[in-house]
Amino acid sequence: MTTSSENKKNESPVRIGLFSKQVFANSLVRLSPISLLANPVMFIVEITFFIVAAMAVVPQLFYPVASSSERVFYVEVALILLITVWFSTLSDSIAERQAKSTANSLRAFEIDVVSKKIVVGSDRSRSVVSTRASELRKGDLISLEKSDLVPIDAEVMEGIAMVDESLLTGESTPVRKAPGDQLIGGSKIVSDTLTAKVSVNQGETYINQMIKLVEAAKRPKTPNEQAVTIVLIGLTAIFTIMIVGLLGLSITLSLGADLSVLIALYVCLLPTTIGALLPAIGLSGVSRLYEHKIVAKSGKSIETAGDTDTILLDKTGTITVGNRQATQLIPFSGHSEKEVGEAAFLSSWHDDTPEGRSIIRLAYDRGFIPKEMNALDQAEVYEFSATTRTSGVKLPSPSLFQLPKDGGNSTGRGSRSRFRRKYADEALAEFVDYNVTPGSPPHDTIEILKGAPDSIRKIALNVPENFDSAVESIASTGETPIAIAKNREVLGLIRLKDVLKPDIKEKIIAVKTMGIKPIMITGDQPLTAKNIAAEVGIDDFVSRAKPEDKHEIVLKEQEDSRIVAMIGDGTNDAPALAAADVGLAMNSGTQAAKEAANMVDMESNPAKIIDVVMLGKQLLMTRGAVTTFSIANDVAKYFAIVPVLFVAYPQLHALNILGLGLHSAVLSALIFNAIIIPLLIPLAMRGVAFKPASTMAIFLRNTLVYGFGGVVVPFVGIKLIDLLLTGVFHV
Repeated sequence: MTTSSENKKNESPVRIGLFSKQVFANSLVRLSPISLLANPVMFIVEITFFIVAAMAVVPQLFYPVASSSERVFYVEVALILLITVWFSTLSDSIAERQAKSTANSLRAFEIDVVSKKIVVGSDRSRSVVSTRASELRKGDLISLEKSDLVPIDAEVMEGIAMVDESLLTGESTPVRKAPGDQLIGGSKIVSDTLTAKVSVNQGETYINQMIKLVEAAKRPKTPNEQAVTIVLIGLTAIFTIMIVGLLGLSITLSLGADLSVLIALYVCLLPTTIGALLPAIGLSGVSRLYEHKIVAKSGKSIETAGDTDTILLDKTGTITVGNRQATQLIPFSGHSEKEVGEAAFLSSWHDDTPEGRSIIRLAYDRGFIPKEMNALDQAEVYEFSATTRTSGVKLPSPSLFQLPKDGGNSTGRGSRSRFRRKYADEALAEFVDYNVTPGSPPHDTIEILKGAPDSIRKIALNVPENFDSAVESIASTGETPIAIAKNREVLGLIRLKDVLKPDIKEKIIAVKTMGIKPIMITGDQPLTAKNIAAEVGIDDFVSRAKPEDKHEIVLKEQEDSRIVAMIGDGTNDAPALAAADVGLAMNSGTQAAKEAANMVDMESNPAKIIDVVMLGKQLLMTRGAVTTFSIANDVAKYFAIVPVLFVAYPQLHALNILGLGLHSAVLSALIFNAIIIPLLIPLAMRGVAFKPASTMAIFLRNTLVYGFGGVVVPFVGIKLIDLLLTGVFHV
């Protein structure tokens, strides 16, 4: 991955100001009529600019609807019309710059460092050759040591290490990488050594794909944008017919209406505000998603998220933190809680899983620090195996045990960093054989195992009478029992409980308030699923679900004309992600899942699907609010200009409630019409304040705030501008 010289100088993401010379220049370039063809409303406003400008240069060509004495007025009107169009192109340029800044921030992660390429000789000997990242190709082997930057996307082949992906994912905690895991180019090795195989060629990296998605996401119009554009064209056609009719009536009846005033009325009645801000609103939705470390492949997916009717939620990782936490130590008859706690402590010391760490924390909090802890450096570690469904340690002769110098009150965590794990095949084979074949362990060692109750039962020399009932009692509550044995004697059970994610209840309530049906999907047993669903307030759930079941659920919901959103990370999720209206894939997931989805979460947080729906709702609300405000504006501008349009008819003076003069009425209305665009740019970029509510409640609130406000604000604004023009500039 080759970077620009600018990116080489800066290790942090590139930050470019939205209001820059380039933005200004780009906004001027966009004033070209050809560029404005994509925005029909602003294209027509620019045409009116050329007409009024021509009236200022050769007013006699427009007789009897123009006067040579009004040339200065025509210049003022033309200038305001041009500024109106420029504010529109400025809004587009700012929004596009924001999208480009997103891509640039991703490019900052592209690196071209010197890597350690492993070359395998004909005699299968290995040598290391210094090679630049840009010269690496798919299939090459590379060596990665502590503090090295990962030069390009790769797959871990050998070793286990902690990797810092914070600059890429925003997750501050280093991630454990083992054989089979994916490494993202630009991440940093925090500990240990890895051997990895390059998984992509240059230009095909994950960062490259994200850049392409961001850059491609900003151009196409979404269906709602196209629908709004059609409405705008329809309104424009209606107002065009109306103004042309008024012009013909004025000429026929010699009413003396000035063409520039008619054009001012025309422009003020056109939905210029929404026409100018519509592209910015769409682009800002893409950018706001990226702030949540989510990259959308198109604006359509964001918009569709706002229309979601059903949301499929995985229990693990979405509703629960995904890691069961130890909450209780339960001894069997003849044993104490202290024995169980000390054995649990020893068997979990080398267990890096969140469950293992929670067991150590529980034992430590209860004061169960074993004297054997000092022998853990010499312990043989049994990693968890899907075959045995157990893990544990084999400790050396008890004669080596010594209490810590502080009397057993220290956690001894410092020694943990010095242990060495044994991953040799023969060690694992010995462990498997031990779990299958009964027999006593050597008298000079202590072996402690923890794992699934049925697995511990198989290797136990004796099983307590209440073993099954105790296991069933824990399982009946939807929690998980872990059995623990010392030298094949069952000591007790450890109770593990699913921990809900912070604020997940509130999020579920918000989803249901908006009329969205949440469905929880889990591979757990029905009882566990029922308890978790009830705890968070979900009525519909599917237990013991296989990954492929998601596809059937998606299709079933869609048969009922419901818009479905879901998350996934595996190859088996790809069909469902492709079928769902909104598919969010995890960055840590398979390539098939990421290709099938229309969004990718760089933080790999399944709960983000709720945030996606919320952002989609906010995007639709923002567009609706600006549209409502824009149309409501027309009422005030109509009453500002129409009463002074036909000055020859005193009967219309009663409508001039603002007390405006001819010139000041036109200029004030046009100036307000223009400046409201840049004033609303921050709203379009950031989105309206969003609080979960029913569709009707949101509609009524928007109508009240932006509809009523859209009527009142122009009256106040136009009058203030009028006072400024007449009092200061004597218009």
